[in-house]
Amino acid sequence: TPTASGERASPWCRRRSGAALSTSCPRRYDDRDQSSLRVTNISEDTTEADLQVLFAPYGRIARIYLAKDRETMVSRGFAFVSFVHKQDAERAMGALQGHGYDHLILKIEWAKPSAPRETPAGEGGLSSGFTSGYGKALAQDTKERVSYASNLTANR
Repeated sequence: TPTASGERASPWCRRRSGAALSTSCPRRYDDRDQSSLRVTNISEDTTEADLQVLFAPYGRIARIYLAKDRETMVSRGFAFVSFVHKQDAERAMGALQGHGYDHLILKIEWAKPSAPRETPAGEGGLSSGFTSGYGKALAQDTKERVSYASNLTANR
């Protein structure tokens, strides 16, 4: 769908801005960064639904992310709660800082935007210079023809 300036908007931009398409949609800085709280010292039994119930009285919540271990899917003890309005996040922080929850004392602070990850050179990935995805294990720019059966006939 073209925008007012004739540019095409991505599906993400259309979902994000609703019916009114915005030409400033592709932004790297998200408004949620200003209203996101980092909640630490939560128990491993805590769920997203528990956090929703705890934070909902302070305002409209845009998103809740509960960090979980990839293998066990158990909470890692921290979460991010993003409010629609910064004032709601401020009220929640004031009310819940030091609040006892599930036998633990909550610690709440403003979430910091994460820095872009950089892969150090030589550790694989596309930024390392190895474009095959196999790192040093696969020849990169070979000019000689490789026979796939060469390993079967080489030692005979």
